[in-house]
Amino acid sequence: METQSQVLSTSLENRLGKCEVCDFHEAKYTCPKCEVKTCSLKCNKIHKLEVECDGQRDRTKFISLNKFSNMDLSSDYKLLEEISRNIATVKKNFGKRGDTRVIPPHLFKLRLAAKDRRTTLKFLPYKFERHCNNTTQLNFKTKLIYWHIEWVFVNAELLKLSEKKVIESDKIGSVLNKFLFAQGDADIIEKLKFYRAADMSGIKLLLKAEQKKGKKFFELDPNMRLTECFAKKLIIEYPTIHVVLRDHSSGFDIIDSDEEGEHEDDLPQGQGVIEKLISKAESDDSIYNSLKNLLFINDYSDEEMSE
Repeated sequence: METQSQVLSTSLENRLGKCEVCDFHEAKYTCPKCEVKTCSLKCNKIHKLEVECDGQRDRTKFISLNKFSNMDLSSDYKLLEEISRNIATVKKNFGKRGDTRVIPPHLFKLRLAAKDRRTTLKFLPYKFERHCNNTTQLNFKTKLIYWHIEWVFVNAELLKLSEKKVIESDKIGSVLNKFLFAQGDADIIEKLKFYRAADMSGIKLLLKAEQKKGKKFFELDPNMRLTECFAKKLIIEYPTIHVVLRDHSSGFDIIDSDEEGEHEDDLPQGQGVIEKLISKAESDDSIYNSLKNLLFINDYSDEEMSE
């Protein structure tokens, strides 16, 4: 006669179905990260090697409300507690950053140089991927800014390409042409064939407008220099420019560069809370209470966080 634990084990195996690796035995385990069903340690190791999976659950993965459980709530709470402890550790080791201008000297000079060009430049926390990838820098001898630019080719399956250290005096259209007509990766050349056929007259360059309600963009003139293109703009780390075929640009909300900027309080609820949270973390020690409130907010993006 089967024990209760054996019955539960059999029920679990039937619910999971066949092992997705060997397709022979009934599955007993589910990978916390990619949710692949396996029947044994051997199959589990095989699946990790095949898909390069580390088996660690992605704690920042989006979970729809109808699938959100108490276990997910507890996990989120623990994650936010870890964040609060990390922030406290950083503040303890490096001192309080009540003055937001207290950043590494090279970034401070870069920000001042951008301000002289009427560009507002902000930075994300140093562990953010966007901050780590940023190569924008100020040449102290020539006093010229070399920008890191991310291109998003919308009509080429959202292909993303990055250009490092683009001198600010270059015309943005000339910088783009280096990608469109460069010889190299055959796959990239194939994806960009429609852009080459359209030429610059059939293309729109749209700079992502940071900290605006919804998805808004500034249209850039290909004949203008980078300094002129980024004037009166807010840039977080580095500019992201969407390259769109002119005939397919109707779905983009394009605004004027001199349009009144929205205030932080006008941002979507989650994003506004994130902005205030970072600012508060740099000025006082009440981060813990602020973090608890984030458990009930799900409409923010870490890429839209400022310094």
